[in-house]
This record gives sequence, C-alpha cells and structure tokens, in this order.
Amino acid sequence: MPLVTQDSTYLQNGPSWSSFEKFRTEGAKALNSLKDGKVATLQTKTGQYRILEEHDFQKLLGYSRDVERLRGGLRILMQTVRVVQKHPDVESLNLLAETVTMLGSLPELPTRDSFDPLLPEGIEVDSDDEVELDPTQIERPLDASHVALENNVC
Repeated sequence: MPLVTQDSTYLQNGPSWSSFEKFRTEGAKALNSLKDGKVATLQTKTGQYRILEEHDFQKLLGYSRDVERLRGGLRILMQTVRVVQKHPDVESLNLLAETVTMLGSLPELPTRDSFDPLLPEGIEVDSDDEVELDPTQIERPLDASHVALENNVC
C-alpha cells in the first residue's frame, strides 16, 4: 500500500536488483526510473536497501520531523490533561485550552529539494596551492590500458 501524503505524493515500488553486481552493471541509467515517488530495492548479502530520489527523501525527512514535533506536542498535552484531572481549577483548564490551541497551530516544517554541496571544514590550504572542490572539474586518472599504450607496453 503506497504512503499517501497531503500533496498527493506517494511512494511506490520501483526497480529491484537481486545483487549489487546487477545494479552496478546497469550503471547510472538504473537510477533514471526513480522519479515521482518510485523507490528501488537493492538486495545484497548484507541486507536489503531502498534507494529514492533526493526530492522524495527530503519530503520523507520533513514528514518525519513533523511527526516528532507532534509527538512532543501530544506528550505535553497528555501531561496537561493529567494536571487538569488532579487540579480541575480555572487555571488548569486555561492551561489545557492554551496547550490544545498551541498544538493545533503548529506550522508545517518546510521541506527542500536538495542540500547545498558539502564543503570540507577546517582545512588549511596554502594560498599558492590550487584546490578544486568541484568533482566535475577534477581530472581522473587514465585507465591502465591507455597508460600501457602510451608506454608502448601491450
């Protein structure tokens, strides 16, 4: 059964891989189908894993935080109800009314589509050194076959 939310976003089963090797051989194209609430399943020797798109993860994270805030609010409400049961005076009833009002007016936490890129902290860099943090700009080592051809080694 899909997880239905207020904005009609729901999670549904997506692709499934029975081993990491099968997932790896499909490469990045394997992840292309993870849009619009699709959740992939990866089964490995160490366990079962779920893979979802960043946007869907951020929504789930926001909902999880909202649930925790509501749980805290309900805990306070239950304590207030116990106070009213023991001391049914005007002040206790006003406290109960204020607690219910506060819990009902909690704003929804925002969700975001993605995180800002992570940057290393506390790294002292010599001003003469060139440091490239953008992974798309980092040169990759040549593969072994290309090096062997350049060195006339076969």
